Amino acid sequence: MNNPFPYLPGHLQKIVAWMKTKRIPPRIVLLTLGFLATAWFLIRVIPKPSRAAYPCMRATAPFMSGFVLYIIGIGTSTAALKRARTLFSRSDTFLGLIFLAGAILALLFGSIQMPKNLKAARNVSGSGYFTPNDPIGKAKGIFPGRVVWMWNPAATNENCTNTSNNNGIIDPGDDAWFMAKNNNQLVIDSMMEKCLTNLTGKTDISRAWDTLFHYFNADHGNGNAGYTTGQKIFIKINETTAWGGLSDGRFQADLGRTDDTTINDFASETNPFVVLSLLRQLVHHALVPEEMIYVGDPARNIYKEFYDLWHGEFPGVHVLGNNLIHTELDIVSLGRTPVAVTATDKVFFSDHGTVMPDAVSDKLFTIFEEMDYLINVPAMKAHSAAGITLAAKNHFGSFTRQWAMQLHNGLMGNVDDPVRLGYGLYRVQTDIMSHKLLSGKTLLYLVDGLYPGENAGGAPQKWKSIPFNNTWCSSLFMSIDPVAIESVCHDFLRTEYNGPAIADNRPNWYGVDDYLHQAADSSRWPDGIKYDPDTDKVMFASLGVHEHWNDSLNKQYTRNLGSGNGIELIKVHELHPGSTGDLDILNIAVFPDPAETYLCISDPAGRIRSYTLTDMHGRIMTTGTLTHAPLFRITVSGLTPGTYLLRLESGVKEYYRKIVKL
Repeated sequence: MNNPFPYLPGHLQKIVAWMKTKRIPPRIVLLTLGFLATAWFLIRVIPKPSRAAYPCMRATAPFMSGFVLYIIGIGTSTAALKRARTLFSRSDTFLGLIFLAGAILALLFGSIQMPKNLKAARNVSGSGYFTPNDPIGKAKGIFPGRVVWMWNPAATNENCTNTSNNNGIIDPGDDAWFMAKNNNQLVIDSMMEKCLTNLTGKTDISRAWDTLFHYFNADHGNGNAGYTTGQKIFIKINETTAWGGLSDGRFQADLGRTDDTTINDFASETNPFVVLSLLRQLVHHALVPEEMIYVGDPARNIYKEFYDLWHGEFPGVHVLGNNLIHTELDIVSLGRTPVAVTATDKVFFSDHGTVMPDAVSDKLFTIFEEMDYLINVPAMKAHSAAGITLAAKNHFGSFTRQWAMQLHNGLMGNVDDPVRLGYGLYRVQTDIMSHKLLSGKTLLYLVDGLYPGENAGGAPQKWKSIPFNNTWCSSLFMSIDPVAIESVCHDFLRTEYNGPAIADNRPNWYGVDDYLHQAADSSRWPDGIKYDPDTDKVMFASLGVHEHWNDSLNKQYTRNLGSGNGIELIKVHELHPGSTGDLDILNIAVFPDPAETYLCISDPAGRIRSYTLTDMHGRIMTTGTLTHAPLFRITVSGLTPGTYLLRLESGVKEYYRKIVKL
């Protein structure tokens, strides 16, 4: 159904929806809604006045104020009309007319307030409820609240079309995002290493991994210990589309992906080259034996193309396979390690069946009991039922029932009927984030933003927002704080997907970050809900820090601004904008620096083909091609003084250099 009140708390939406089905007159619906909104506001705020600032209370306020003003207007009109009648009976015509006019004005005032406030409530933008630089919770991590963001357009092929020749198999005639020609492995490896060193504060990558393991073990009461031989690591990825069977046409008998785009539209999922880079880090720098590493999305299978990439370099790594849903496949003969299901239920949802009646409790795959460390690597996407899908939602693939459909009632709703918008509602993601076998074992959160999508099964899209400027997102995000990294990625997603239609605006739904509020601060839990999915009676106070940036241009949080103890976003590409050393080796010079009128590029061998000069937010100042003259000049006299980023492209490689304009 069409929801006329998309930003109301869920329970009030349900009442409105029910009244509509009964064909109750709109004015009665409006009055009922106003009365209930007023009662709910008073019941919630009187015991705890600080709740008046909650987003859900601000959403309810227009209905409450409209109702109160309506009652005042009607009451005043009634009293004035009664007084006018008395005055007319006494032949006091002049005063009687004044009171009659007052009664009419009061009646008009009261009558227009409800529709006026209803319009204000219906037109409110969800993004208006994402308060900037107002941290909630307690930051976690070696550097508390730190999230690193690495953006490098050279990681992806700008010309990738993500199209297929539809001949049934993946071959060079296809141009899918996950193919080698559209991913620069050397650049991705460099991005991974820079993320890890900046996350841990170590310049040596091996020391960075050792620091990460030591922090995890100390934080989990395991003493001053690093990685110990024999400990298992599970890399949980997102492989949404590998479902169904051979008859569905999604894959061949060897799990090779088909290229039939009517069935398989090359949806955005965890990038296989990001996983390969992570495997290289674990084996070569963290010194984890291959046979101690497990990779997969246990509720699905792994396509042959991904398996061959990983197995070809690391044959000892276990790639999980699911023959519980694909019974016609011989998983073992395909080199996969079969998944198994826990003997008993392991997750006991904190709503106790009131929101998710089909999911009072659930089993997990046994890998979650067996592993010592988890690395959560979701693909960065919007979502039609959750608004966004990141590390918490990635664990829907950790539950053993196909599709995890039993959990969807604990999300926001769906594109046609988002009945659970708002704040202070039970959120299944918060249960997942507080479970000791899931987030409780997570060593590292790594969000793959190379090729993001607009929905769980949607194809990747080029991003229009700054600094991407209609190119691929080409980003990696990394953190130890589970709340902080989802908060940062939400800010990116809500900035990019903010169209006028609800399907294009999912990350801006009212209450998308409700689960992060509750994960950050237990005082934000709904009445009657205590998040204890382990049933160990150990409840958390805060799982991490939640905050929204100051604006989408500067992307700064309170630790960046020096104004609070919230999130610190490290923009690694601004710290390491490029390799000036490479330019020197190639005998390419950029001068003068600082520049005032002209910026000169000396390229005697004619290697550089084009240039782009952007500000530090990614906005393009000037771009063009280079002639083969020994010296090429770019006019910069019209630019505002400050720091800029110059990108030089050779057709094979990109070079970056910071430039100061006087």
